[in-house]
Amino acid sequence: MINKPWLLTKFIGIYCADLFYSACKIAWDVATIRDHSSPGIVKVPLEKQSDPEVTLLANLITFSPGTMVVDLAPDKSFALVHFMFIDTPDEAIATIKTLESRILELLR
Repeated sequence: MINKPWLLTKFIGIYCADLFYSACKIAWDVATIRDHSSPGIVKVPLEKQSDPEVTLLANLITFSPGTMVVDLAPDKSFALVHFMFIDTPDEAIATIKTLESRILELLR
């Protein structure tokens, strides 16, 4: 399945760093008096993927603090993703597309 140990190590490192950053951002929002969140739901177009690839992507998105996959199109062409912190929809889509490309690079 995964025959690229360097890519796996790099993926885990980058994902853990993003996970830590997200957790700190949520903790800061909870610990301060002012509400810093700007929540929203964004329709994120997806590449053509197999069921395990889509499942992994959705689980990694939902596992990250501040994001959650709300719905997935029956044909897997897009996902509705809830973000706790969103500046622009384009930035949010770019974040998910980066994660998606790393997953596909690792698994294909």
